[in-house]
Amino acid sequence: MMRRLRILVVAVTLGVLAAGCSVGAQDSPQLISKSNVPFGLLKTTPSTTPPSVATVGVTIFLVLGQHLVTVNRAVPVAGTLQAALKALGRGTTSAEAAANLESPISTATPLTLKAVSGSTAVVDVPSSFSALSGKDQILGAAQLVYTLTQFPGIDQVTVRVGGQVAQVPTATGRIHTGPLDRADYANLAPL
Repeated sequence: MMRRLRILVVAVTLGVLAAGCSVGAQDSPQLISKSNVPFGLLKTTPSTTPPSVATVGVTIFLVLGQHLVTVNRAVPVAGTLQAALKALGRGTTSAEAAANLESPISTATPLTLKAVSGSTAVVDVPSSFSALSGKDQILGAAQLVYTLTQFPGIDQVTVRVGGQVAQVPTATGRIHTGPLDRADYANLAPL
């Protein structure tokens, strides 16, 4: 009996203590002063969501066998020519590689738009471009030319290595110094 009484006393005591710690229901909200707000709840935290960037779709040209194929990429609207070059430099996705698409130019990056002079885009490529095999250099140059000449007002591309105009092979294997256009790679055009 004594044991039951002790358990009852302990239970009643715990009940009274628990009731004393609770907040009763209120009929309406109450304004409390800032000094009564628990530490840190009034701090504003920066959003973890990055600001949205407007994008536009561009076409880049990858390689399947001996022909170019078109692939769409979303790039930032600002600086679309450079953004297209950056997308081209990233090469193929794993799904595209699984579909046997290639991007020889992506092994010679970064691709940097240096200027637009009239209807000619001037692109700097690293010296690794010159080290590409003849076939890969032709396909890589075709990728550059087709990707950039899709933009209104751009009809030609000048490729520079180390700031100097590069000697670039055309689709026929002829070495060309100076601006290149789609006619130089017509037999590689998408089917």
